[in-house]
Amino acid sequence: MIGPDRRPLLGRHRRIPTSTPALTSTSTPAGPAPDPGRPGATDRIESFPDMLDTSDRSHRTLVPTGWTRVVLLCLAPVALAMAARWMVSAPLDAAGAPSPSRSASGAEVGASPRPLRGASVSWPEGRLEGRAAKRALHRALLGLVGRLEAIPGYEAVVRRRERIGGRWLPEQTLRLKVRHAPASVYLRDIGVEEGCEIIHVEGQRGGRLVSHPGGGLIGLLVPPVELSPTSPLAMTQSRFPITEAGVLPLARLLLAEARRDLDAPGASVVLDRVEGDDGRPRLRSVRRLDARDDGRPFARIEVQYDPETLIPLSFRFHDWPESPGEEPPLAGRYAIESFDPGAVPGDLDFDPTNPEYGFL
Repeated sequence: MIGPDRRPLLGRHRRIPTSTPALTSTSTPAGPAPDPGRPGATDRIESFPDMLDTSDRSHRTLVPTGWTRVVLLCLAPVALAMAARWMVSAPLDAAGAPSPSRSASGAEVGASPRPLRGASVSWPEGRLEGRAAKRALHRALLGLVGRLEAIPGYEAVVRRRERIGGRWLPEQTLRLKVRHAPASVYLRDIGVEEGCEIIHVEGQRGGRLVSHPGGGLIGLLVPPVELSPTSPLAMTQSRFPITEAGVLPLARLLLAEARRDLDAPGASVVLDRVEGDDGRPRLRSVRRLDARDDGRPFARIEVQYDPETLIPLSFRFHDWPESPGEEPPLAGRYAIESFDPGAVPGDLDFDPTNPEYGFL
């Protein structure tokens, strides 16, 4: 399943039958929130007759004269940029990527995923807090991580907005292709026309990601670049590196936090059931720490889950307040628009030379 508009996701992939339909959520309002701190075509160059020296018709040579010198001077930086683009892009198909013939369009990729839907999700009918809530959340997340690890990959559409360096960034809508082994992520910003693309594959390019800024003039002049996933430039749009992108890393993060909460007297956990902004029922967990712990980045975490699969449809995290007694300020929010474990990406989906991508 693909989402409400039924349009296929970008890239070719092999469809694997599954009983899990697309999960949609509109728990995060589109566009900038009124109070984000509250918790909770192509150009064609014609021939230039005046560039021809007609003094000798038997040997017509290109001689830049008059205004054509200006044209050539303007085109020179573009030519240099295109040459740089070729020099950076040329090695992409030789960076150790598997053969594009091993794609999700028809090649055998992994085994059929164990259905996420139909799993036994234990959640209290009413409000539960205290140590019983901590144990119940830890048990539920342990099962979720196991079920996610059993599927080879998926495609998803995610909306995110984060506060970086004290400033709220614009909301982004991202298309994700994720493969669990080897760990691979393809990310594209689909909230803007010809948005940027990023690919990271474990064990390739010395652990670096490859990215390009998208279409337009910037995309023409700036070639694809390789960066460390945790470099300052790569982290300008998110607090989480691309190596931690996806539902499974989020589930592992939540499980690690829940495990630490079990014996933490300053951690309070509440489990309940709420109605999402789309009117559908959701399971919810709210974890809050009473005192600052420098080893734990978030003072408050609120998650809304799909009641049948426990997929975290909404994830909101809060920074530590500047002064004791203040409410923890909202630091970011993620919402899953669609999640399709039946669309298992293949090698071509993580290859920058994929003709459906804009790296080349």
